[in-house]
Amino acid sequence: MKLRYFEYCLADRLFYDEPNRWSSGEGTYHHASIPVPEGWATATKGPWFNFVKKDTALREQGWKVHVSANRETAQKVLDITADYCFANGIAFKFLAGESALISRNLKYADRGGSGKFVTIYPEDDAQLQRVLEELEGPLDGLGGAYILSDLRWKEGPLYVRYGGFSERYTRNELGEPVPAIEAPDGELVPDKRDPVFTCPDWVTVPDFLRPAVEERFRSRAPEGFPYTIDSALHFSNGGGIYLATRRDDPEGAKVVLKEARPHAGLDQIGRDAVSRLKREYEFLRKLADVDTVVGAHDYFELWEHHFLVQEYVEGTTLNKEMVARLPLIRPHQDDEALAEYTTWALDVAAQVESAVSGLHRAGIAFGDLHPNNVLLREDGRVCLVDFEISTYTDSEQRIGMGAPGFVPPDEREAVAADRYALACIKLALFLPVTVLLTLDARSAPRLVEEVEQRFPVPEGWGEGVLADIDLGPSTWAGTEPEMERSHELILGGGERRPDWPALEEAVGRGVWANATPHRNDRLFPGDVGQFDFGGLGMAYGAAGVLYAMDAAGQGRRPEHEDWLVRRVREHRGPHRLGFYDGLHGIAFALDSLGRTAEAHEFLETAQSDGQVAMSHELFGGLSGVALNRLHFAGRLDDQELLGQALRDADEIADRLRHAPPPVIDEQGRHRRAGLLYGSSGSALLFLRLYDATGDEAHLDAAALAIEHDLETCIHSEEDDTLLSNEGWRSMPYVGTGSAGIGVVITEYLRHRANTEFATALGRIRRAAEPEFCVCPILFHGTAGQMGFLAHLRDPGAPDPSLDRAVEAQRDHLRRHMVGLRGDIAFPGDQLMRLSMDLGTGGAGILLALAAVRDDRRPMLPFLTRH
Repeated sequence: MKLRYFEYCLADRLFYDEPNRWSSGEGTYHHASIPVPEGWATATKGPWFNFVKKDTALREQGWKVHVSANRETAQKVLDITADYCFANGIAFKFLAGESALISRNLKYADRGGSGKFVTIYPEDDAQLQRVLEELEGPLDGLGGAYILSDLRWKEGPLYVRYGGFSERYTRNELGEPVPAIEAPDGELVPDKRDPVFTCPDWVTVPDFLRPAVEERFRSRAPEGFPYTIDSALHFSNGGGIYLATRRDDPEGAKVVLKEARPHAGLDQIGRDAVSRLKREYEFLRKLADVDTVVGAHDYFELWEHHFLVQEYVEGTTLNKEMVARLPLIRPHQDDEALAEYTTWALDVAAQVESAVSGLHRAGIAFGDLHPNNVLLREDGRVCLVDFEISTYTDSEQRIGMGAPGFVPPDEREAVAADRYALACIKLALFLPVTVLLTLDARSAPRLVEEVEQRFPVPEGWGEGVLADIDLGPSTWAGTEPEMERSHELILGGGERRPDWPALEEAVGRGVWANATPHRNDRLFPGDVGQFDFGGLGMAYGAAGVLYAMDAAGQGRRPEHEDWLVRRVREHRGPHRLGFYDGLHGIAFALDSLGRTAEAHEFLETAQSDGQVAMSHELFGGLSGVALNRLHFAGRLDDQELLGQALRDADEIADRLRHAPPPVIDEQGRHRRAGLLYGSSGSALLFLRLYDATGDEAHLDAAALAIEHDLETCIHSEEDDTLLSNEGWRSMPYVGTGSAGIGVVITEYLRHRANTEFATALGRIRRAAEPEFCVCPILFHGTAGQMGFLAHLRDPGAPDPSLDRAVEAQRDHLRRHMVGLRGDIAFPGDQLMRLSMDLGTGGAGILLALAAVRDDRRPMLPFLTRH
């Protein structure tokens, strides 16, 4: 689970959106609506409300002050700070409302920004010192979360950091635009905002800050800390989880330390990590004699942080064990394998049900039941962990937060919510996509029916699961008649035969219907990446949707194309340049749409940025840029662009030959592979250059690049598959995985025979044929696997087994379809919200479906078909 996706679920029930658009039900702080004092100007940017003196120019950079606050003290902190800044003519900004304060301090919010409520911009170091000394007393005891990126002034809530005041940008070592500060030589350098205090080495630290800086850089555990940390298991904004041993007993049993930071790691009702940890210890003490509950050894507070000391359970999580055992993620599983798995899954589910029922008899509702909170001991017995949002069954309502896919979307009471989560575990043991139920409740009976048809579960199993799920209409996604219309289309009517032209048309209508041309940040709802890269590019932005919809036969919307052109022209600061994240991809998309003048304009804008340092990947790096230069060299008969693409290719090939990154680096990180982030993207560039020039040296370079990606793969002898190894998981997908390698091997083998590559391709094909992918998306899911298998088809050499595999993957897409106002939509990455973009949403899936029905259409740019 990618934890950062959680905060993008707050603002909208159906789509990922920026957290600052979420409303907690409370209004704004009153300084956001007061009459503007004479001589002052105001502005808003995102969640921030700014006050600036009209006659005073804000300096570009320097030491800034951050003030932290919690929900209860925020207005008072703002009153004191604002009055001081008004009286002294100091510019400042603050989070405009409580929703923004909570969202920036949630459990899985960005740790670098947590705690920041007010920012003060002193004119010089002397004023900085006065601000700290004069606000220290009035704000004493009113602080919120510790600001990890800053230097704490005495006991808080004041913090300082050297950084930019005005909005300036530069490019980092990968060529990506990032906030900037100016070095002494005038060069703009990245303004780092990591969750750890740093200071540029050329900045002189004021004398009054030196003691605090020296103390901060002394990396040591607090005095009296009774444990030695062996390793960090997990971090969130609320604190860390560590494997540890007692200092006075280094050979003793290992324990788990669960840390809580005060005022940080908030839940949606505003409780911080400390209050939840105290509650967890309370419940674990009451359940000390229950062998299905993790043991609690101790609780202590040190250096303002709180620690719960728990039993270290030897074993694994249910989630990991499911992934290791589930037959559907492996190709061609027989009935015996399905029956063996079913026996195991039913036994585990029965143990979990018994454990949860025991909690209920003790008067406690678990509150956060999901496969990562169920541990399996080495002997197979279950053990429940993480009781931080548990409640008493007779006196409290459930908190309403927890793991997506296991929290009911309605307001049922705590015990019923546990029963819902239990039913979802029973279902997820066979099909782990229960997140879909919170998008469209009608997914539940479809998934249950599929389990009953595919696995030998006992009679009545599905009836019991659905009784505990017990969901009403999905009113947030459409009216009952609309959802019924969507449901019948997904099912395929009474004969259960899907009408694919009608399905594609319904998906296309859903994409167009959910455009938001009134917004400036994005045109189509998509992946959270659109808020990192901007909502304009190919992967997650408007360019990709408009390109894919036209290429898939879903038509054009000139008014949306105008939106894209306007937003590119209005963009301030340096653009991203890459193919899937920046200007080169936007130019390609507009060219494919016939908007040649604008395409050439944006290509020239990208070219005018010079030879920016970039990674060599296809997604946002030099391989994608060079492919686009080659594309336009052919379109414009431009020898300069061709020469540039050739020089780009030489640079990439030289690195592959003489300085390739290691398969595993010194930090233990595995080299990424696949079409978008691996050297397969570079191999695709070399192949297209061979097509353009006939120079066989490019084929040699393509072979070398493919070999580099194959070095990352692991071969499973059990099922003869080949997957890219990322260390903690093995990936079969197009974007990051072996299917992306396979796509390019297919292209290579059309030019030159290679026995090793042909063998690898057969194994990669098998890795793309299993019945189940967690996501339906093009970059990392079923649609990409389907598109890859379709890419293997050769009209001159029919392969009925390959055709069946393609059709099977297409039919598996229906598992993820959900109703949306009478049409059909797909969930994006992590499945928590719907997406319409190319990389993770409906537009990309339509592009892959078009490649299946028409051998002339490639599933992604720069790929060819027979």
